[in-house]
Amino acid sequence: MRTVIALAVLLAVFLAYATSLNATSPSNILDNINNIINNYLNIGYNFLLNLQSILLNYIVKISKVVAVIMAMIGAFLYFTRLSRYTGRSLLIGAVLLYIFAEVLKSVA
Repeated sequence: MRTVIALAVLLAVFLAYATSLNATSPSNILDNINNIINNYLNIGYNFLLNLQSILLNYIVKISKVVAVIMAMIGAFLYFTRLSRYTGRSLLIGAVLLYIFAEVLKSVA
């Protein structure tokens, strides 16, 4: 008889503990939904941060290459006197673009 009472008490304690962990109560369901939404938002935020850093690196690299090409074409046009005004404009634009790329690189 004592063992039956002890088992009944043990079962009652176990059930009380198990129902406190039950995920089907309305507040726990809302907490689970909130956690799922927060996880997806964190995943999206991390994706956007990675995308921003990758795009920033590529923009800096492409800007430097374009600046060098602009400088070479501008120097060719300016020193061969084919078009001094266009050559000078390309040289100034190349310098400004390269400075912009360096400033953008230091921001990252």
